[in-house]
Amino acid sequence: MRAGRNPLQRAWAAFEHRIAEGTRPTLMRWEALPGQVQVGITYPVTAVLLFIFHVVVFDLSAVRSAFYALFWAVMATAIVYVATHAEAAKRARERPPDDE
Repeated sequence: MRAGRNPLQRAWAAFEHRIAEGTRPTLMRWEALPGQVQVGITYPVTAVLLFIFHVVVFDLSAVRSAFYALFWAVMATAIVYVATHAEAAKRARERPPDDE
């Protein structure tokens, strides 16, 4: 987002820049992990979050919520995995070549 004359736009652009610069080292470390490690971390986290979501929001039984959570966690993990590699590839294309 390009900062315009509006003070709210400038404040939002500064906030986005601050967040981007603060999270960049963590994102770079995440992207550097092997795919198996990313899947091994993402799947259990999404399964637990989706289980809680199904119990609280849809008021389903624990057994049904567990099955739904395990199923949808596969999809969520695939989305995170593909998005991570797409962003890493985009960042690699934007990086200027090293002059050696």
